[in-house]
Amino acid sequence: MGSRTRDLWRAFVRIEDMKKALLVIALLLSALLPASAKADGFGITGGAARLDDPTYRYVALSPHSRHPLTVVERIDLRDSTIDRWWYLRGSYYLPAVAYDGTAGGLTADGKLVLSTLPQGFPPKRTGFAILDTHLFLNHPHRKGSPRHAITRFSLPGAYSFDATSPDGSQIYLIHNFFDRRRWLGRYEVRVFDTVTAQLRPQPIVDPDEPDERMQGSPVSRVASPDGRWAYTLYTGSRERFLHALDTVRGRAVCVDLPQLEDLREPFQLRLGLGDGGRQILISSRDTKDAPASPLLRIDTDGFQVHEPLWMRLGLAGGFLQVLRVF
Repeated sequence: MGSRTRDLWRAFVRIEDMKKALLVIALLLSALLPASAKADGFGITGGAARLDDPTYRYVALSPHSRHPLTVVERIDLRDSTIDRWWYLRGSYYLPAVAYDGTAGGLTADGKLVLSTLPQGFPPKRTGFAILDTHLFLNHPHRKGSPRHAITRFSLPGAYSFDATSPDGSQIYLIHNFFDRRRWLGRYEVRVFDTVTAQLRPQPIVDPDEPDERMQGSPVSRVASPDGRWAYTLYTGSRERFLHALDTVRGRAVCVDLPQLEDLREPFQLRLGLGDGGRQILISSRDTKDAPASPLLRIDTDGFQVHEPLWMRLGLAGGFLQVLRVF
Protein backbone atom coordinates (compact mmCIF):
# COMPACT_ATOMS: atom_id res chain seq x y z
CA MET A 1 0.00 0.00 0.00
CA GLY A 2 1.50 3.32 -1.10
CA SER A 3 1.79 6.45 1.04
CA ARG A 4 -1.12 8.23 -0.64
CA THR A 5 -3.34 5.14 -0.15
CA ARG A 6 -2.42 4.99 3.55
CA ASP A 7 -3.23 8.69 3.93
CA LEU A 8 -6.66 8.23 2.38
CA TRP A 9 -7.38 5.14 4.49
CA ARG A 10 -6.49 6.93 7.73
CA ALA A 11 -8.76 9.77 6.72
CA PHE A 12 -11.57 7.35 5.83
CA VAL A 13 -11.75 5.66 9.24
CA ARG A 14 -12.29 9.08 10.86
CA ILE A 15 -15.16 10.17 8.56
CA GLU A 16 -18.69 10.15 9.98
CA ASP A 17 -20.55 11.69 7.03
CA MET A 18 -21.64 8.97 4.57
CA LYS A 19 -21.21 11.15 1.46
CA LYS A 20 -17.65 11.90 2.44
CA ALA A 21 -17.03 8.21 3.12
CA LEU A 22 -18.34 7.17 -0.30
CA LEU A 23 -16.09 9.74 -1.96
CA VAL A 24 -13.01 8.44 -0.18
CA ILE A 25 -13.94 4.83 -1.03
CA ALA A 26 -13.92 5.82 -4.71
CA LEU A 27 -10.57 7.48 -4.27
CA LEU A 28 -9.17 4.47 -2.45
CA LEU A 29 -10.17 2.23 -5.34
CA SER A 30 -8.53 4.68 -7.73
CA ALA A 31 -5.37 4.77 -5.65
CA LEU A 32 -5.15 0.97 -5.63
CA LEU A 33 -5.36 0.75 -9.41
CA PRO A 34 -2.07 0.58 -11.32
CA ALA A 35 -0.81 4.05 -12.17
CA SER A 36 -0.84 4.94 -15.83
CA ALA A 37 -0.15 7.94 -17.99
CA LYS A 38 -3.84 8.35 -18.71
CA ALA A 39 -4.96 7.96 -15.14
CA ASP A 40 -3.64 10.70 -12.94
CA GLY A 41 -0.17 11.81 -13.93
CA PHE A 42 1.70 9.91 -11.23
CA GLY A 43 4.89 8.51 -12.62
CA ILE A 44 4.85 10.96 -15.51
CA THR A 45 7.82 13.31 -15.80
CA GLY A 46 6.56 16.58 -14.38
CA GLY A 47 4.11 14.99 -11.90
CA ALA A 48 4.47 14.69 -8.13
CA ALA A 49 2.68 12.08 -6.01
CA ARG A 50 2.07 14.56 -3.20
CA LEU A 51 2.90 18.00 -1.91
CA ASP A 52 3.61 18.62 1.77
CA ASP A 53 3.68 21.81 3.78
CA PRO A 54 4.22 21.90 7.57
CA THR A 55 0.57 21.15 8.34
CA TYR A 56 -1.11 19.61 5.29
CA ARG A 57 -0.52 17.11 2.51
CA TYR A 58 -2.08 17.64 -0.90
CA VAL A 59 -2.81 14.79 -3.30
CA ALA A 60 -4.47 14.92 -6.72
CA LEU A 61 -6.43 11.88 -7.87
CA SER A 62 -8.25 11.20 -11.13
CA PRO A 63 -10.70 8.31 -10.69
CA HIS A 64 -11.44 6.26 -13.79
CA SER A 65 -14.70 7.79 -14.95
CA ARG A 66 -16.57 8.50 -18.14
CA HIS A 67 -15.78 12.18 -17.97
CA PRO A 68 -12.29 13.31 -16.84
CA LEU A 69 -12.37 14.46 -13.24
CA THR A 70 -9.70 15.41 -10.72
CA VAL A 71 -10.19 15.51 -6.96
CA VAL A 72 -7.64 17.42 -4.89
CA GLU A 73 -7.52 16.30 -1.27
CA ARG A 74 -5.97 18.24 1.60
CA ILE A 75 -5.03 15.91 4.44
CA ASP A 76 -4.36 17.31 7.90
CA LEU A 77 -1.11 15.67 8.98
CA ARG A 78 -1.89 16.31 12.66
CA ASP A 79 -4.74 13.78 12.78
CA SER A 80 -4.70 12.21 9.27
CA THR A 81 -8.17 13.50 8.37
CA ILE A 82 -9.30 14.89 5.03
CA ASP A 83 -9.60 18.54 5.89
CA ARG A 84 -10.89 19.79 2.52
CA TRP A 85 -11.30 18.72 -1.09
CA TRP A 86 -12.05 20.24 -4.48
CA TYR A 87 -13.41 18.89 -7.78
CA LEU A 88 -11.95 19.91 -11.12
CA ARG A 89 -13.28 18.91 -14.51
CA GLY A 90 -10.45 17.48 -16.54
CA SER A 91 -7.23 15.63 -15.68
CA TYR A 92 -4.75 17.59 -13.59
CA TYR A 93 -1.64 16.73 -11.63
CA LEU A 94 0.56 18.29 -8.96
CA PRO A 95 3.63 19.60 -10.78
CA ALA A 96 7.14 18.43 -9.94
CA VAL A 97 9.90 20.97 -10.47
CA ALA A 98 12.88 18.59 -10.64
CA TYR A 99 13.64 14.94 -11.32
CA ASP A 100 14.30 14.32 -7.64
CA GLY A 101 10.51 14.51 -7.19
CA THR A 102 10.40 17.91 -5.50
CA ALA A 103 6.82 19.17 -5.73
CA GLY A 104 5.97 22.78 -6.43
CA GLY A 105 2.99 25.03 -6.91
CA LEU A 106 1.99 26.06 -3.37
CA THR A 107 2.37 29.74 -2.52
CA ALA A 108 2.77 31.30 0.90
CA ASP A 109 -0.78 32.66 0.77
CA GLY A 110 -2.35 29.28 0.05
CA LYS A 111 -2.65 29.17 -3.74
CA LEU A 112 -2.03 25.80 -5.38
CA VAL A 113 -1.11 25.54 -9.08
CA LEU A 114 -2.07 22.40 -11.01
CA SER A 115 -1.16 21.37 -14.57
CA THR A 116 -3.24 19.49 -17.12
CA LEU A 117 -2.13 16.18 -18.52
CA PRO A 118 -0.74 16.65 -22.05
CA GLN A 119 -2.97 15.53 -24.89
CA GLY A 120 -0.48 14.31 -27.48
CA PHE A 121 3.21 15.01 -27.81
CA PRO A 122 4.39 17.64 -28.07
CA PRO A 123 1.27 19.29 -26.64
CA LYS A 124 -0.21 22.08 -28.72
CA ARG A 125 -1.81 23.70 -25.70
CA THR A 126 -1.24 23.57 -21.93
CA GLY A 127 -3.78 24.24 -19.23
CA PHE A 128 -3.35 25.28 -15.61
CA ALA A 129 -5.63 25.70 -12.62
CA ILE A 130 -5.01 27.96 -9.63
CA LEU A 131 -6.73 26.59 -6.55
CA ASP A 132 -7.40 28.86 -3.56
CA THR A 133 -7.02 26.43 -0.66
CA HIS A 134 -8.67 28.88 1.76
CA LEU A 135 -12.01 28.37 -0.02
CA PHE A 136 -14.27 25.41 -0.55
CA LEU A 137 -15.37 24.82 -4.12
CA ASN A 138 -18.56 26.83 -4.62
CA HIS A 139 -20.66 27.40 -7.68
CA PRO A 140 -19.88 30.86 -9.11
CA HIS A 141 -23.55 31.63 -9.80
CA ARG A 142 -25.01 30.42 -6.53
CA LYS A 143 -26.49 33.29 -4.55
CA GLY A 144 -24.58 34.22 -1.42
CA SER A 145 -21.56 32.02 -2.19
CA PRO A 146 -18.04 33.39 -1.95
CA ARG A 147 -15.83 33.89 -4.97
CA HIS A 148 -14.91 30.78 -6.88
CA ALA A 149 -12.05 28.72 -5.52
CA ILE A 150 -10.58 27.76 -8.91
CA THR A 151 -9.17 29.96 -11.68
CA ARG A 152 -8.17 28.35 -14.97
CA PHE A 153 -6.00 29.51 -17.84
CA SER A 154 -4.42 27.89 -20.87
CA LEU A 155 -1.60 28.84 -23.21
CA PRO A 156 -0.77 27.76 -26.76
CA GLY A 157 2.34 25.59 -26.80
CA ALA A 158 4.14 23.22 -24.45
CA TYR A 159 4.50 24.70 -20.99
CA SER A 160 5.34 23.28 -17.60
CA PHE A 161 5.24 24.79 -14.12
CA ASP A 162 8.47 26.16 -12.63
CA ALA A 163 7.82 28.42 -9.62
CA THR A 164 5.59 31.07 -8.09
CA SER A 165 6.21 34.30 -6.25
CA PRO A 166 5.40 34.10 -2.51
CA ASP A 167 2.17 36.08 -2.95
CA GLY A 168 1.07 34.08 -5.99
CA SER A 169 0.87 37.13 -8.26
CA GLN A 170 3.48 35.71 -10.65
CA ILE A 171 3.65 32.16 -11.95
CA TYR A 172 6.89 31.17 -13.66
CA LEU A 173 6.54 28.66 -16.48
CA ILE A 174 8.96 26.72 -18.67
CA HIS A 175 8.15 27.21 -22.36
CA ASN A 176 9.49 24.21 -24.27
CA PHE A 177 10.45 24.34 -27.95
CA PHE A 178 10.61 21.17 -30.06
CA ASP A 179 12.36 20.60 -33.38
CA ARG A 180 10.91 18.87 -36.44
CA ARG A 181 11.73 15.46 -35.01
CA ARG A 182 9.70 16.40 -31.91
CA TRP A 183 12.83 16.47 -29.76
CA LEU A 184 13.14 19.11 -27.09
CA GLY A 185 15.61 21.65 -28.44
CA ARG A 186 15.54 24.45 -25.89
CA TYR A 187 13.32 26.23 -23.42
CA GLU A 188 12.79 29.62 -21.82
CA VAL A 189 11.36 30.91 -18.55
CA ARG A 190 8.18 32.97 -18.91
CA VAL A 191 6.05 34.84 -16.39
CA PHE A 192 2.27 34.62 -16.17
CA ASP A 193 0.78 37.61 -14.33
CA THR A 194 -2.22 36.39 -12.34
CA VAL A 195 -3.48 39.96 -11.79
CA THR A 196 -3.77 40.78 -15.49
CA ALA A 197 -4.18 37.12 -16.56
CA GLN A 198 -1.56 37.73 -19.24
CA LEU A 199 1.74 36.18 -20.21
CA ARG A 200 4.46 38.80 -20.04
CA PRO A 201 6.10 39.32 -23.42
CA GLN A 202 9.77 38.89 -22.50
CA PRO A 203 11.42 35.72 -21.14
CA ILE A 204 13.49 35.74 -17.96
CA VAL A 205 17.21 35.56 -18.75
CA ASP A 206 20.46 36.14 -16.93
CA PRO A 207 21.52 39.68 -17.98
CA ASP A 208 25.15 38.53 -18.00
CA GLU A 209 24.31 35.76 -20.50
CA PRO A 210 21.41 37.14 -22.58
CA ASP A 211 22.17 35.00 -25.65
CA GLU A 212 22.73 31.74 -23.78
CA ARG A 213 20.35 28.97 -24.89
CA MET A 214 18.74 27.24 -21.92
CA GLN A 215 19.21 23.49 -22.22
CA GLY A 216 19.41 20.70 -19.70
CA SER A 217 17.33 18.74 -17.23
CA PRO A 218 16.36 19.93 -13.73
CA VAL A 219 17.96 17.54 -11.26
CA SER A 220 17.16 19.05 -7.87
CA ARG A 221 15.42 22.10 -6.41
CA VAL A 222 15.50 23.98 -3.14
CA ALA A 223 13.88 27.29 -2.19
CA SER A 224 15.13 30.07 0.05
CA PRO A 225 13.57 30.17 3.54
CA ASP A 226 11.30 33.09 2.59
CA GLY A 227 10.24 31.43 -0.67
CA ARG A 228 11.57 34.27 -2.81
CA TRP A 229 14.40 32.43 -4.56
CA ALA A 230 14.08 29.13 -6.41
CA TYR A 231 17.43 27.37 -6.85
CA THR A 232 17.55 24.59 -9.45
CA LEU A 233 20.47 22.38 -10.40
CA TYR A 234 20.54 21.51 -14.12
CA THR A 235 22.56 18.97 -16.05
CA GLY A 236 23.17 18.64 -19.77
CA SER A 237 25.32 16.19 -21.70
CA ARG A 238 28.32 17.33 -19.65
CA GLU A 239 27.71 20.80 -18.32
CA ARG A 240 26.16 21.45 -14.91
CA PHE A 241 24.82 24.78 -13.73
CA LEU A 242 22.71 26.35 -11.01
CA HIS A 243 19.72 28.46 -12.06
CA ALA A 244 18.75 30.97 -9.38
CA LEU A 245 15.35 32.60 -9.95
CA ASP A 246 14.22 35.65 -8.00
CA THR A 247 10.45 35.15 -8.09
CA VAL A 248 9.70 38.62 -6.67
CA ARG A 249 11.77 40.80 -9.01
CA GLY A 250 11.65 38.42 -11.96
CA ARG A 251 15.39 38.04 -12.54
CA ALA A 252 17.66 35.06 -12.99
CA VAL A 253 21.29 34.21 -12.33
CA CYS A 254 23.08 31.23 -13.91
CA VAL A 255 26.13 29.81 -12.15
CA ASP A 256 28.31 27.44 -14.20
CA LEU A 257 29.64 24.47 -12.25
CA PRO A 258 32.50 22.88 -14.23
CA GLN A 259 33.62 21.15 -11.01
CA LEU A 260 30.75 18.69 -11.46
CA GLU A 261 31.27 17.82 -15.12
CA ASP A 262 33.14 14.56 -14.53
CA LEU A 263 30.67 13.01 -12.11
CA ARG A 264 29.30 9.65 -13.24
CA GLU A 265 25.80 10.09 -11.84
CA PRO A 266 24.66 13.72 -12.12
CA PHE A 267 21.06 12.73 -11.34
CA GLN A 268 22.23 11.67 -7.87
CA LEU A 269 23.07 15.28 -7.04
CA ARG A 270 20.91 17.06 -4.48
CA LEU A 271 20.53 20.64 -3.32
CA GLY A 272 20.18 21.83 0.26
CA LEU A 273 20.61 24.95 2.34
CA GLY A 274 23.23 25.72 4.95
CA ASP A 275 24.27 28.49 7.29
CA GLY A 276 20.70 29.61 7.89
CA GLY A 277 19.91 29.78 4.19
CA ARG A 278 22.98 31.85 3.32
CA GLN A 279 24.58 28.98 1.41
CA ILE A 280 23.39 26.47 -1.18
CA LEU A 281 24.85 23.01 -0.60
CA ILE A 282 25.38 20.51 -3.41
CA SER A 283 25.84 16.91 -2.36
CA SER A 284 25.66 13.54 -4.08
CA ARG A 285 24.06 10.26 -3.11
CA ASP A 286 26.71 8.45 -5.15
CA THR A 287 29.40 7.84 -2.53
CA LYS A 288 31.78 6.20 -5.02
CA ASP A 289 31.86 9.28 -7.19
CA ALA A 290 31.61 11.83 -4.41
CA PRO A 291 32.59 10.40 -1.02
CA ALA A 292 32.70 13.75 0.76
CA SER A 293 29.69 15.98 1.27
CA PRO A 294 28.91 18.65 0.40
CA LEU A 295 30.67 18.79 -2.94
CA LEU A 296 30.19 22.53 -3.34
CA ARG A 297 28.98 25.48 -1.31
CA ILE A 298 27.51 28.51 -3.08
CA ASP A 299 26.91 31.83 -1.34
CA THR A 300 23.41 33.15 -1.91
CA ASP A 301 24.40 36.81 -1.77
CA GLY A 302 27.04 36.87 -4.53
CA PHE A 303 26.86 33.25 -5.81
CA GLN A 304 30.53 32.58 -5.16
CA VAL A 305 31.35 28.86 -5.43
CA HIS A 306 33.47 27.22 -2.73
CA GLU A 307 35.18 23.87 -3.40
CA PRO A 308 36.46 21.41 -0.78
CA LEU A 309 40.19 20.86 -0.61
CA TRP A 310 40.10 17.38 -2.13
CA MET A 311 38.28 18.72 -5.19
CA ARG A 312 40.71 21.65 -5.60
CA LEU A 313 43.59 19.16 -5.49
CA GLY A 314 41.95 17.06 -8.17
CA LEU A 315 41.73 13.94 -6.01
CA ALA A 316 39.32 11.35 -7.38
CA GLY A 317 36.60 9.85 -5.27
CA GLY A 318 38.16 6.40 -5.43
CA PHE A 319 41.42 7.74 -4.02
CA LEU A 320 39.63 9.18 -1.00
CA GLN A 321 37.83 5.90 -0.46
CA VAL A 322 41.21 4.13 -0.27
CA LEU A 323 42.38 6.66 2.32
CA ARG A 324 39.34 5.88 4.45
CA VAL A 325 40.50 2.25 4.71
CA PHE A 326 43.59 3.44 6.52
